Amino acid sequence: MDMNVTLGSGEGFGQQLDHWYTFLVDDLSDKRTTDLPFLHSPLWPLSILTIYFTLVFYWIPNYMSNRKPYDLRTLMIGYNVFQVVVCYCLIRQLVVHGWTFRYLYTCEVTDYSGGEKAIGFLHAGYLNYLVKMVELSETVMFALRKKRNQISFLHVYHHVFTYLLAWIFAKYVGGSMLTYTIVVNSMVHMCMYSYYLMAVIPDRMPFRLDKLKPYITAIQIIQLVSILVNLLFALRTDCDVPRMHILLYMPYMVVLITMFVNFYLKTYRSAFSKAMGACYTDGGLKSKAD
Repeated sequence: MDMNVTLGSGEGFGQQLDHWYTFLVDDLSDKRTTDLPFLHSPLWPLSILTIYFTLVFYWIPNYMSNRKPYDLRTLMIGYNVFQVVVCYCLIRQLVVHGWTFRYLYTCEVTDYSGGEKAIGFLHAGYLNYLVKMVELSETVMFALRKKRNQISFLHVYHHVFTYLLAWIFAKYVGGSMLTYTIVVNSMVHMCMYSYYLMAVIPDRMPFRLDKLKPYITAIQIIQLVSILVNLLFALRTDCDVPRMHILLYMPYMVVLITMFVNFYLKTYRSAFSKAMGACYTDGGLKSKAD
């Protein structure tokens, strides 16, 4: 890759910005992603997040101010089923193209060729990006159901930064040992969304779901810690995994782990008490206070 982006002294500020934009968006990117929808320009994630924040924090609250909450049970059932299926597809996409659990600790770099395995990993990264974009709709559903207590800082922080990092990964990385995140996250999400599906139809379950809530959050925390371990393995000096993505990802993971642990302690320390509220769940479980 040509790193020579030296700017002439006679160039105007607009030309300099154009040089830097071309360098950052085009020259550094994975050229195989050029024609993939919603990916090439950073204007896509910025526009989608602008719409997201406008809907969730301005338009929907104003629209719903004098209206009753929407009953989105059918939509939530379909959404949770979709998540379980698409997470399975993500895992399968990577495994059939050679992914194994050695990607947790073994230095595996991105293959930027047009080979079958390389393209398989690229498509998995892109599908993961699309899934994270769809997950933003969970906050919209909370807003339409007037579940303001579930639109927490943890919820918004998690979804927004996961989406942005998924865009960066799909556009610039497209493979490597960092695909461990996609697999382990998809495994956990299959469990989570299955649980959320049951939470939408608790009257049809032969058992109570309350006791499962702490374990769902604990599984999320274990997942996050394992991803951090994967990033630390990728930081080895002899491993040529894109450093910039790791340096962006690691602070996010540290903050997220801290927030999840804090949530777990505040919500479940007294435990498994009957007074505990709803688990951090995008499936819509009601707390005792609802």
